[in-house]
Amino acid sequence: KQRSHILSIDGTYDINEYLSIGAKYGTRYGQIADRTGNNWTDSSAHLGVLRADLHIVKNWDAVIEGRILHLPEAESTRTGAFAAVYRHFGDNLKLGVGYNFADFSDDLTDVTYDNQGVFVNVIGKF
Repeated sequence: KQRSHILSIDGTYDINEYLSIGAKYGTRYGQIADRTGNNWTDSSAHLGVLRADLHIVKNWDAVIEGRILHLPEAESTRTGAFAAVYRHFGDNLKLGVGYNFADFSDDLTDVTYDNQGVFVNVIGKF
């Protein structure tokens, strides 16, 4: 169980038609309950991401990210990387497959730290 407030901001800048760079910062302030659900402890986190998107050929992108997650109450800092290849289907959908080299994700509500491995991702745009 957890009670959290999460704020994140990210942006991307197109260097040229082949390369985009981006950054993201996210923070979580809240509390996590113990196994009984009766005792709550403070739990905050700060996430930083640097990203590069390479537009390989028409409809194909490669993405690489460096990530850092700081957990003040646990006095812990985790680092990792993420790489993926995406295929665009029209202007509103892309499908990707990749590997998360870190044990954490960019979802600050996920406190399991078991996210390392292969993934499939579908992204829709309006």
